[in-house]
Amino acid sequence: MATIVDGKKRIPFMRGMLVHHLIQRGFDHDEAYGIADEVRTEVRQRKEVERDQILDLIAGLLERDHPDRPVGNLLFWEPSPTTITVDRDAGPRTFSRELLSHSIQAAGLSPDRSYELARTVEERLLDKRTGRIGHGQLESLVQEVILERCGESSAELYRTWRAWRDLDKPLVILIGGATGVGKTTLAVSLANVLDIPRVVATDDIRQILRLTLARDFMPSIHDSSYDAEAADIQDGLDPVVTAFHEQSRVVGVGVRAIMSRCIEENASVIIDGVHLLPGISRWRAFEKHAIIVPICLALTDREAYETRFAKREVQAPARTPRKSLSNLDRILRIQEHILRGCEDEDIPVIEMTAVEEPTQAAVLAVVERLRANGKAEGRKAKKKRK
Repeated sequence: MATIVDGKKRIPFMRGMLVHHLIQRGFDHDEAYGIADEVRTEVRQRKEVERDQILDLIAGLLERDHPDRPVGNLLFWEPSPTTITVDRDAGPRTFSRELLSHSIQAAGLSPDRSYELARTVEERLLDKRTGRIGHGQLESLVQEVILERCGESSAELYRTWRAWRDLDKPLVILIGGATGVGKTTLAVSLANVLDIPRVVATDDIRQILRLTLARDFMPSIHDSSYDAEAADIQDGLDPVVTAFHEQSRVVGVGVRAIMSRCIEENASVIIDGVHLLPGISRWRAFEKHAIIVPICLALTDREAYETRFAKREVQAPARTPRKSLSNLDRILRIQEHILRGCEDEDIPVIEMTAVEEPTQAAVLAVVERLRANGKAEGRKAKKKRK
């Protein structure tokens, strides 16, 4: 067995140590074992091998077989921490590559790319034999890696998202759009990426109101948004749209209650539902105490709608997709009305058939609104100083 000479240290070469080291840096077992086996074959007949010689040997094999896989420090015989602890204000937490990748997605990056960057951050911590790191130090390292690998634009988006965490305002994300466009699915995914603990659907608010208010007293909330009957049809307005507005007005009472509660508790929330948009002016009063981010989802392709409802029939038969299909013309009329309102009020619209990663598009919309809010707050602060 060869002995590695590292200054005054004498370390027996053990293939398993190198295998473990490479696996920690993202190699699978077969890849790591193949490299380690070749190294053992090369040094087996030697009594001693200098530190730089074995490092050059390993680096050469990695360059030959995995040229696009940076591995950093190859001192596999140096003890590495088994876990990395991140010190946060809320208390210490064990470093998690998966959790960090969710945070990095706030830079508008795809899940795969974010996971790759999180792995790079972990590798650098392991290379430095870091067993404990402050949360602020970790964020600085993440920014450094994003800047190196993705450029200033992505790094700026990440800085904007992290800076929001220092503000004394909750984030209220309103995801609107017609029936069946994927609002709830996006809300849950976005909450996971942005680490927002509360997700509320206006359908749930409407269900509570249904149990509280009898049909005779409040008929508009006892039907689907596209199925409600207009009590008083306004001149020149589509009766379906009129009924939709009436239902949205009633459900809006519950939405305001949810928003008020979250502001009192300084807790961020994502609210999704057909009843939210347009009419963002209804929520302007909350902008002094919260950052309001409206987003609209759309499916303008009729065939895409039909396909989505067909999938619902298989996955969630209780949601009566056939009823939705039979009312598709009404749903599309409501969607057209919502989209006109979003255009008038400059609300970002995500066309679900035009994007591969709706969550990524929504993250970008959120961070862009945070950046705009930061600039506006900066201008206000300058005026006060003057």
